[in-house]
Amino acid sequence: MDWYTSYKLTKDDDGYVLEVYLNKDMPEFAEEFLSNARVNALKLEDKVKRLIQDKFSDIKINAVKFMVGTVAVATIPLYAGSITASAAGTAPTSASQSISQSSYSVTASSLNVRTGPSTANSIMHVLWHDNPVNVIGESDGWYRIRLSDGRTGWVSGKYIASRINTTGRVTASNLNVRTGPSTSHSIMHVLWNGNRVAVIGESGGWYRIRLSDGRTGWVSGKYLEIAGEPQQDTVQQKVDKVIATAKSLIGTPYVYGGESPQEGGFDCSGLTQYVYKQAGITLNRISSDQAKQGAAISYANIKPGDLVCFSFNKNGKVDHVGIYIGNGQMIHSPRTGETVKIVNINVSYWQQRFVTARRVIQ
Repeated sequence: MDWYTSYKLTKDDDGYVLEVYLNKDMPEFAEEFLSNARVNALKLEDKVKRLIQDKFSDIKINAVKFMVGTVAVATIPLYAGSITASAAGTAPTSASQSISQSSYSVTASSLNVRTGPSTANSIMHVLWHDNPVNVIGESDGWYRIRLSDGRTGWVSGKYIASRINTTGRVTASNLNVRTGPSTSHSIMHVLWNGNRVAVIGESGGWYRIRLSDGRTGWVSGKYLEIAGEPQQDTVQQKVDKVIATAKSLIGTPYVYGGESPQEGGFDCSGLTQYVYKQAGITLNRISSDQAKQGAAISYANIKPGDLVCFSFNKNGKVDHVGIYIGNGQMIHSPRTGETVKIVNINVSYWQQRFVTARRVIQ
């Protein structure tokens, strides 16, 4: 379930008041939230910040009003330096070498983001394997990056690789695919002469590749001939990427309002938004909005990679979404206390709640 169902802007002097309608079906709101509404509203600050940055980056929001039905349960004024979107994206100020903004990804299982370019500086954030990284500067092997919330920090250049999107052909008689970019890493697969692979990153003369089963590994650039022009992913490649990413998150806890591994888990639409983003597809944040994207598909015609949308209350209003992976199955993040998992939707429970499917990969 999503933590909110809708929102509305109301003019207020030189700006606006943002009314956020909380999902009253969420247990957190039905019980805990209303008993101490203002304190609990402050706990939503990070989620509201993301909502403002995503939807209203060019609008001045003076206050956020939390609504349950027609009742305003809490109003939080936004002061300078608070949740305002305009405070999120300050220009970088550093004596480091300035480089063009570039897209990289994390190659380590986790990567500390520090306040300065050395391990002597304190940790301010943690990135996870394959997270995208926006590089804006460099100093002595450390890269200055901008996080999605606008903050800037530093990461070691040893653990990030440039993101590219092209294909390569194996020129050696056989080529070991390793778990990391050096011969010290273990062999996970073997490619053969003439095999073609998707190339998605580069680090120190090694190429990060995606295998046909969705796994990623590293090969020496000495034995891979790179195509002259970057290739766009085909529809099937995007579908494969979506399904592989979703499967990699099985077992991740449901977290109400969660939309990334860094937050410890996902709600239903946070999961779908994150997974499709890894394949270069932008989805809206909440399930009811995602149910309006792409092309409408009947249940009889759904294919792997389609969004499947449901109404828990069986009233036709979408409040849950998952990713169809074929064979009558979907991957979804169900509810508080559960984890991301695969379920069979060819059963009466889901059939009775099905509203629509959407094809967003075309």
